[in-house]
Parts: sequence; C-alpha cells; structure tokens
Amino acid sequence: MIPADADELVTTQDIAEMYQANEHTVTYWTGLPGFPEGWPAGPGRTLVRDAAEVDEWLKTNLPVHWAKGQDSDNPFGLPAGGPKDLVTLSDICVWEGKALGRTEPVPEATLRTYISRKKMPGPDRVPRDGKTPEVTERKWFRETAYEFVNRPRRMRRQTNAAEPPAGEQTPAVGSALPSRSVTTRTGHLDVLAIATTYGVNAQTVRGWTRAAGFPEACEQGYSPAEVDAWVRENRRQTWAKAQRRAELSGRAWAGSSESGKGAAVQREPAEPAAEVQGEQAPLTAEMIGPRYGVSEHTGLEWVAVKEKREGDEVIREAFPTPRRTRPRMYDPREVDAWVEKHRPHVWAAFKGTGPALVYELPEGDPRDLLDIDDFAEVLGMVTRGETLVRETVRAYHSRGQIPFADRTADDGKKPRVFQDHWYRETVYRFVLSRRGSGRFGPRS
Repeated sequence: MIPADADELVTTQDIAEMYQANEHTVTYWTGLPGFPEGWPAGPGRTLVRDAAEVDEWLKTNLPVHWAKGQDSDNPFGLPAGGPKDLVTLSDICVWEGKALGRTEPVPEATLRTYISRKKMPGPDRVPRDGKTPEVTERKWFRETAYEFVNRPRRMRRQTNAAEPPAGEQTPAVGSALPSRSVTTRTGHLDVLAIATTYGVNAQTVRGWTRAAGFPEACEQGYSPAEVDAWVRENRRQTWAKAQRRAELSGRAWAGSSESGKGAAVQREPAEPAAEVQGEQAPLTAEMIGPRYGVSEHTGLEWVAVKEKREGDEVIREAFPTPRRTRPRMYDPREVDAWVEKHRPHVWAAFKGTGPALVYELPEGDPRDLLDIDDFAEVLGMVTRGETLVRETVRAYHSRGQIPFADRTADDGKKPRVFQDHWYRETVYRFVLSRRGSGRFGPRS
C-alpha cells in the first residue's frame, strides 16, 4: 500500500543514479538502521520508496553522498561572504567537518597533510608577502576554501551509519551474501537481492524470472526459500557456488530456516568450513583480503603476485600456489607465512602487535618544541636503534608521511622559532600510531 503522503517515488536504480552510487551500494544502504521502508508497486511489483525520506536519511547519515544529489554550488550551507574574504585553516576545518557530517571540526593536522600532499590548495596569503591587508598567518580566499570543501569526493568508508560493524566487510557480488536485514523486513527478496545472493548480475535474474517454473512474486517480492529451490534445481552450478560462499563466510543462507520465513530447503553435503582435527579451513581468493583487514581487491592483487628473479637471485617471492582450483582454495598457513614475510605492516595489524619500540620514548613536557633533528633522533632510535638522517625526515615531511610542523619560522607565536618545530606530543603520537612490522631492530 502506497503511503498517502508519498510525493515522488524512487526505485533502487533511481537512487543510485541520483546520488552517483552503484546499485549494490544502494542495496547495502537499504539494510542500514532507519533507511526508509519500501513497498512493491507497478506491474513488476518493484520496490519503491519516498524520495523525500531517502534524501533526508542520506542528509543525516551520509552527507557526502547526499551532496552529490543536490543541484547546488553550496550543498552544505556554508556561510555567505565575498569570494576574496580571507579565512583561516581553522575555518576550513569547521567547514570540512560539516561536509563530512561531523559535529567536530576536522583536525588541523589532517588538512596540513592534505596541503603537503597537494590534495588541498596552499594558502593564497602568507605573512610578509607584500600584499594588503597584511596577514600574520596563512590564509585562503573564501572561494578557494569553498571550492576545496565542495570538491567531488570518493569515500572508501563512512565513519557513521554507512560503516559496517567491526570485522564485517561490505558485501560485494560474487564474494559474500548480502545482509539479511533486506530480507527480514519483508521476508522476501527483490531482483537485486537475488542477484547479490547468487553472485550474478540483475539482467541474469530478470531472465530467470521469465523462465518456466520460476516462483511468482507476491506483493512483498520473491520467497527466498522458493527461489533457492528453483536455483538449486535449475542452476545447480550457480547454487553450489553461492552455498559454498555462504558457508565459508559464515553468513546465513537466504532461504534457510534461520531467516524464519518459508520452509527449510534440504542441502547437499558440503565440505566443513570450521577447523577439523586442528587444521584451518582453506581460504578462497576472495576471503584472503578481508581475513587480514584489507579490501578484497587487495587480496586478489596479492594472489596475482608472481616470482621475480635477477639472475639466480629471487627478489620477489610468488604468492602460494592454491591447493585446489575451481574455486581456488589456499592453505591459510602458507598464506599467513607469505603475508608475515612480504606484508609485515598488514601482519602486525592482523596480529595486533603494532610497532615494537627498540628504546623507550624519552620523558619530557608534551609541549616541548622539537626540531627536525630531534624528530629524526626520536623516530630512528625507537624504531631502528639509530638516529635517522635529517634528509630522510625532510623527505617524509615533503611527502606528507609525518605530521605537518606545529610551528613554522616567524609564525607570530611565542617563543619565536626560525625553522619547523613539532610539539613533543605530536611526535610521540605519530610514533605510537605507526603501523609497523613489530620486528623493529637496529639495521645490520
């Protein structure tokens, strides 16, 4: 039944087009708390939603994606003013936080890193640049700042409602089953949910719906149990692959009795995914990345690594050979050994070891000022057991690999400094937050 106050109705495809996302991303949004409910409409009984409710939900929960759907040069409602007004870095931090849907400004250190990496334009005005009015700190024109804040964004992850719970990966077609919340709200599936469940595209599923014997859709959509029975009978290879993915990923099967809807479907025996007699379950190529806390794409890149030699010397070791094919299955112990040796920073994060310090950090006041030589000494001694070369730290600084200096020459603050300086707390925070191999030691 269509709500009486519904004005414009949109489908999943409409939402994807309007907010410049793909359909699988929108399908994931529909499973998040508070996303507007849909109802079947039209001859195909396609799920539709109230456009205004969707827009309001996105504005509250996913402001970056919401902004892409607004026909405005100022979607975040930034303060009015002249294009040549001078604004500070602190102002831009507030506006950047607003664009990201945060209640707190973005840390200045973040934007300083953006500047060093050329992701953010440098200041339009600096002290003693000979222009008027004179400025005592770096400043930007309002038009420069607004162009940066309103820039097109590619968000890998969201830090609010769009982010999956810790340890859970966003579902992708062909790699894992979708969240059951899409199904449990109505107890039924739409075409996109069927496609995601069985690792095929939506066009393939639409072809299934026209095939003889495919279950009829009711007002809520398709019965998961009936669809599963049809796929198992008529698309056995597709069904077997999807079931295998479900078991290996630990996700509930869409048509199983666990969903509480429909009759349970008898399953064919499958290889156990749990540890058997002390042996770990094999890994598919798609499971490797998520196992170590990186993306599935990164894991697939590892799988493609080939051996490289210079003469008789092996300078790059190949990724372990799969124990079986179709699908490729890898021994987790062999994969662990390869990741520990060739991706030590990922291994350290996976094991929770973090950077082990060769020497303890020196005591001192958090607001002590350290110059670049001090930075090189602290970073080198605690991570390698010897001081780094000053040029190395300078290179890190120019590439944005260490925090931007807290104090710069003649920045108008006290005490006066004549070169870059960092607060002791800034240096220590950086050292302790580094993702390291956990095997730091003096270089031989």
